[in-house]
Amino acid sequence: MFKKRRLNRVFIVSACRTPIGKTAGSLSNISDVKLMALTLSEAIKRLDGKNHRYDGVYIGSCFPHENYNLARKSLLEAGMPVLVPGATLNRTCCSSMEALIQGARQIMTGDGEVVIVGGVENMSRSPHVMKNAIRNLRTRTSVGLPAFNEIGDNLMDEVGLCAEISARENNISRKSQDEAAFQSYQNAMRAKRKGYFDNEIFPVKLDSTSPNILLDHDENIPDDITMDMLSNEEPIFIRDGTITKLNATSINDGASAMILMSEKMVDELGLNPLVEYLDSETVGVHYKDFSKAPAYAIDRLLSKNNLSIDDIDLFECNEAYAAQFLLCREMIGWNENKVNVNGGSIALGHPLGCTGLRICTTLIYSMLRLNANLGLASMCAGGGMGQSLLFRNI
Repeated sequence: MFKKRRLNRVFIVSACRTPIGKTAGSLSNISDVKLMALTLSEAIKRLDGKNHRYDGVYIGSCFPHENYNLARKSLLEAGMPVLVPGATLNRTCCSSMEALIQGARQIMTGDGEVVIVGGVENMSRSPHVMKNAIRNLRTRTSVGLPAFNEIGDNLMDEVGLCAEISARENNISRKSQDEAAFQSYQNAMRAKRKGYFDNEIFPVKLDSTSPNILLDHDENIPDDITMDMLSNEEPIFIRDGTITKLNATSINDGASAMILMSEKMVDELGLNPLVEYLDSETVGVHYKDFSKAPAYAIDRLLSKNNLSIDDIDLFECNEAYAAQFLLCREMIGWNENKVNVNGGSIALGHPLGCTGLRICTTLIYSMLRLNANLGLASMCAGGGMGQSLLFRNI
């Protein structure tokens, strides 16, 4: 007789990330496959170093260099068994959040007990990213930036211009953007100084037996920054615009990974999970309104779980642009002391395919450090999408 299956609980038992590298910085010469493989290996090492029976690997990447299933090549490079299948996912900036959601669903439905998820982006080596960066630089130096009224209509791939439109339509000033960015830098500098990222970061070496560490800290976080530095920056997308290179994210490199387990497997192995994954929400909006997408995803996630904004103890909301972050803050009305307490992507950097899991990893370790019960991570994605995920402390 057909047996009806119930949804299984999902626990995160290991979570880690590389430091975030600068453009053409310490991680720029490592392929995305190698960077992801190093991070998968670290996640396994943090669990117990053993290769359990993994039921799948999901890797998110926005602009993978490896076009023949980056996930499969990465897991084999990491020394995982050949019987483990891998899938590479692309939901633009939300790619690694999508990897986590799909891995959790595999366990929830009983189609697996142990799944590894990850995200990676080496933007320094991405032909698409660097071609756009060079094009934008040539535009600025040759013909100059366009004015707001000269922006065209087809902006699906022009996320920065969409952010400028959103800032203007919603009266988000340059001053407020610089102030929000300054707060992000201050929080990140303090977190780095106090070692709040130490538990989530592992030092990157090309060979585990090598004494040579390529990077052991977030390279993008400045040693110092002032409001004068922010206010003196020139706009980067339109000449009468408000978005600058200091109140927006940069081009970065990094990878992140987690191991998910069913309640049954956690009990069998006698593990102490980090947190429990509860639920997620994904939304779509017009691509020009991508800045609003995280707010809609948060609202829907809270609603379907019968929660209010005040029930959440900690938030991570990705900072693609200060303008986007401020619009979400205005729409949601969260307590500012609960959001991005260690700084956000403006300060740390935004390696696209890595960031979704990066902010989840940072959130999880912040929940453990601060003994927070419920944590929520959210982010926007180019093309007009947004996601939010809910976690509970054990």
